Amino acid sequence: MVDSLPSIEDKIILATIDCIEKYGISGATNRQIARMADVNNAAINYYFRSKDILINRCMEITLSNAFDLGKMPGMPEAPVEERCIAILMSLVEGGYQYPGITRAHFFNLLAEGKNDALLLEHVNRFVNDLAEDLHERGCGLEPGELRLALSQIVSAVILLILSPTLLGQHNGIDPRNPDTCLPYITRLVRNLLVATPTHLETRV
Repeated sequence: MVDSLPSIEDKIILATIDCIEKYGISGATNRQIARMADVNNAAINYYFRSKDILINRCMEITLSNAFDLGKMPGMPEAPVEERCIAILMSLVEGGYQYPGITRAHFFNLLAEGKNDALLLEHVNRFVNDLAEDLHERGCGLEPGELRLALSQIVSAVILLILSPTLLGQHNGIDPRNPDTCLPYITRLVRNLLVATPTHLETRV
């Protein structure tokens, strides 16, 4: 996203992401963003026309980073189950590395009950890309069943990231702790994706 010497536009974007992480979308004011980017307040409107456009740009960048399958572990030789578990663990790790940004992604949906077209686009693309990847590795589920299973799995993982106590408090699951999170993710994958031996067939 940025070179070794970031442009003013890049500095503003990075500062905005940092502000959203620390203060949330509503708390990321122009003054805070400008101070963190070390620019004049007027620079925000000059480069982005408005704070709303800037926020949307940052949401698009961070959603792309969070749900871009190409930026997750490649594992070209890994079988279906191992590959899927690694991808989901990477998703959990990203969510807990940037909890403020993660909450911001889902704010409209959770707080206001409004569908966020950008969020839906990225999540659906992630599910479709992962389904295609696992199908090419020999997953035995039919394409429609595979996408449905992955939608269920990804929804459960997102809920765990957003509200760890809801699922984990009485089950000993802490998404920040791989020793407790990995068994949970593994069970999700095995129960919904590879429930029978035929689902683990791998092409030679």
